[in-house]
Amino acid sequence: MALDYSALGKRISNFRNASGFTQEQFCEKLNMSRKHISQIEAATSRPSLEALVDIANLLGISADDLLVDSLTHSASTADSEIHRLLLDCNTLEQEILTRMVKELKAILYGLGV
Repeated sequence: MALDYSALGKRISNFRNASGFTQEQFCEKLNMSRKHISQIEAATSRPSLEALVDIANLLGISADDLLVDSLTHSASTADSEIHRLLLDCNTLEQEILTRMVKELKAILYGLGV
């Protein structure tokens, strides 16, 4: 199976934006050039394994979250609809929605679902 570098680049960009990093800040922390990160996000350049690990660590996510569409055995929820919705929310919205989902899950559990 070939890696979907376009999806990987979009995912890196989404996680970077959700973490509040500009491309400039992100590059500085990774000790990479802005051009290289821009090319990775645009899928015109491929990141090394070391770069993927550094990116995942800086973003506080697993490598599964970055590679979810390329793995046949992933427990990641990074490609789920609810995850995509949360990425589009600010911090307060994320907290409210997370509490609501936890409460709904408890209700479902109580109903035996």
